[in-house]
Amino acid sequence: MVKNYSSNIWKYYLFIIFGRIELTVSIFVLFFLANNLNMTQVMILETIFTIALFFFEIPSGAFADKVGRKTSLVLSNLSLCISFVIFGLGNSFFAFMIAQIFTALFWALKSGADSAFIYDSLKELKREKEYSKIFGIGSSIWMFILASLGLVSTYLSTYLGFRMLFFISAGFFFIGFLIALTFKEPPIHKHLQEPNYFKHIGNALKFTYNHKIVRNLIIYYGLFAALSHLTYFLIQPYYDFSDLSINVLGIAITCYFLFAGFGYLSAQYFINKFTQNKLLFTLLFLGSISFISIYFFSPIIAIIFISLMSFVSGVRDIFIEKGIHAHTDSHHRATVISIQSMSRSIMYAVFAPLIGLFTDIYSPAAAFLMMGIGLFIFLIYVTFLFKLHQKSPVL
Repeated sequence: MVKNYSSNIWKYYLFIIFGRIELTVSIFVLFFLANNLNMTQVMILETIFTIALFFFEIPSGAFADKVGRKTSLVLSNLSLCISFVIFGLGNSFFAFMIAQIFTALFWALKSGADSAFIYDSLKELKREKEYSKIFGIGSSIWMFILASLGLVSTYLSTYLGFRMLFFISAGFFFIGFLIALTFKEPPIHKHLQEPNYFKHIGNALKFTYNHKIVRNLIIYYGLFAALSHLTYFLIQPYYDFSDLSINVLGIAITCYFLFAGFGYLSAQYFINKFTQNKLLFTLLFLGSISFISIYFFSPIIAIIFISLMSFVSGVRDIFIEKGIHAHTDSHHRATVISIQSMSRSIMYAVFAPLIGLFTDIYSPAAAFLMMGIGLFIFLIYVTFLFKLHQKSPVL
């Protein structure tokens, strides 16, 4: 039995390697713009995605806790495969909206299920202390794959066109679906006290609200992650607005994912090196400075700050999820992680259309400045929170 659960680790790595090859990584927003959408409409699509994710998020976490993390991961990749087929066939706002809903279903089914699947597999093996390292490696593999596809994506788009890249990507997602079918479900979470989904969700929400550490981690993550995720959608029009070659966009996208991968790999080092409060403050400070600097420097120099922002985000994600896992019982672990993701979705739904409109009226660079100022204001709030809890950790 131990051997079976141990196989989950290397199979999960294969799942990431073959099931996360997204050839549209550098042209996703450009594809929308090529179909006569403006940035406001692109961000409205993102808002629709976020609203769908909001409604899917917690039920999908409860689904993973009740039915199984493996089943959730299997269905997640199948949903992403369907989504990209619809993107490839579509040419209207409505078609893209349907595809976005399937993409939201992918993220909801994946969210919490993947980390809970790894954590519970390791717990069965009595290796849960290795969670940050192993999940960090898996996350970094995903980022490195996307990074390697940054230049490949722009290069292939000039020869194959945008649509074909969606169809090829869907094929890789289907391979991931097949790999997930071979996972072994860890049994820790199967014996739930709650007889139905709604009571399970209600208890998870109550736990999150009453647990100071988990609650503060989720609030911190929500705003920070929402704004940093918008970076990906602004990079493409930001470089498209410049007179630089499309290959520079590919380099920027490559750095965006490459340094996120480095962040995932380095997370455990920084978690051990810094106190919790100091790490929270430092990550937020570097994030706000990165956004503001993009506005004041040239697109070439801006690649440095895009890379820094991505690195910070990688460290942040592992740090936050490890903290939540450490304070959450197995039987509703995936649901609580889904609540964490939902916090980002709420913030994202609020800011995405505003950033899109701001981009259309002013420029992508100005939108980066706006996000940097927003993060800096949040930094002031977090600093005040630190002083308020000087005798005990904010977390």
